[in-house]
Amino acid sequence: MVWNNIQIGKFKVKYTSLEVPKKDYPYCDKDGNVLKKVSGKFERGHYINEESGEKHDKAFKLINEKASSGFVGRIKNIENPIEISRDEVEDLLIEKEYLAENQELYNELESKGKAYKFGGWFGNGYKAYRVYVYPSKLYKGFLIMACGRGQKSEVIRELIGQLEEDNKMKQKIKDFENELTNINKVKVEELIQI
Repeated sequence: MVWNNIQIGKFKVKYTSLEVPKKDYPYCDKDGNVLKKVSGKFERGHYINEESGEKHDKAFKLINEKASSGFVGRIKNIENPIEISRDEVEDLLIEKEYLAENQELYNELESKGKAYKFGGWFGNGYKAYRVYVYPSKLYKGFLIMACGRGQKSEVIRELIGQLEEDNKMKQKIKDFENELTNINKVKVEELIQI
């Protein structure tokens, strides 16, 4: 956690970025054995099983203890989106955002003050997103489709926990320093008398 300072008018503000939690999946072979990636310098890059020494040209990702080759294609049909309060969208750490258009869906969500939520992915790879579709307040008649892998509340909860730990440590140091100042300091004269 890195806090920076900025002065906004007469206010001194500390700020830190809200970053998407990174979830990395280890490389594995088709049987789920973990592999280490070896970058190519004079030879082609490859993957190696450090336990057996076995070399692999192709690797998968280990997801839920199973070898996976990634998501297939693009999302096309969402049969059961979850209807949620539009306010929940504010908690999403947005990584991708799209303008979407469907007047009937816009009218339905706008009249209810709701949004739709579902899981999705784009292209090939291992990034699954929370996807929210909601009526735009600024661009009347259009929907916004916002996608992200993290939520602000998760990151803020973690930051607050770190701040509390930092404050506990600062208090421990302060208590220790207070304890030291309460201990009688020895004068040179007292040492000579000993």
